Amino acid sequence: MQTVEMHIDDGRTWLGQLHHFVTRAACTLWGPACRGAGRSGQWTALAVGMAVALAASPGQAVPAVPAGGFGMPTPMSPVNEAIVAGDLDAAERLTDLGDRYVGQHALADAEAAFRGALAIFEAALGPADPRVADSMTALADVRAERRDFTGAESLYQRALAVNEMAYGPDDARLANPLANLAGLYLTWERWDQAIPLYLRLANLFERLLGADDFHVAMTLDHVAEAYAGQTHYAEAEEFYGRVLAILTPRLGSDNPVVQRVLAEQARARRQLELSGAKKS
Repeated sequence: MQTVEMHIDDGRTWLGQLHHFVTRAACTLWGPACRGAGRSGQWTALAVGMAVALAASPGQAVPAVPAGGFGMPTPMSPVNEAIVAGDLDAAERLTDLGDRYVGQHALADAEAAFRGALAIFEAALGPADPRVADSMTALADVRAERRDFTGAESLYQRALAVNEMAYGPDDARLANPLANLAGLYLTWERWDQAIPLYLRLANLFERLLGADDFHVAMTLDHVAEAYAGQTHYAEAEEFYGRVLAILTPRLGSDNPVVQRVLAEQARARRQLELSGAKKS
């Protein structure tokens, strides 16, 4: 009985917090007009969107991956079925609201808005729609900015999986999902996970744009950085050399970007020589 009462108290506290957020969110999005009668439908859509996103539990982050995997049919809850008619408009409004909060660097509010949008998109479109992947990415970006790397990782992984299923493993539209996940691992200093993703991205750019394209060079530069982070200086020096082979003929040896890569290559070579001297 005591446990039930505790849950009820927790629910009341959370509902009060939700009411405060939704009220503030609506006024941020619509300004003084949020009190007007003409906005009642939009207000309801926003309120239901936030409720769908958060009502299952105050601690629930995002909808779970379906047990059957992506692309499998999943049942909708009665609440979700009730908002299908206006759900996409509500999700877009929540996404716009999240973008506004990001611009204000109100990242906690942005995360809440993007969570609401993701819940609605997934309920309306299913977990394998690319628009759901875009919504996952927006939420992951905020989590990465807040240094919630674990939360961002799962969303970036899911977004990549959705795009792979929708477009295939070699489609150009995989570039952003690959770069997002690889960039997270680079920031997180999880070098061994960043490297294969960046190599895959470099191969994708090479097929699409040619071996001498700037995008290939910059992606290989990240590979070199990750190898240097692992203290694998021989590999780092090699990849910095590949970057220079692309950039120097196009930009010239005096270009600041080329100069920066030359300095990184020299640093890797110096560390390699020092490590060799220590072994001998």
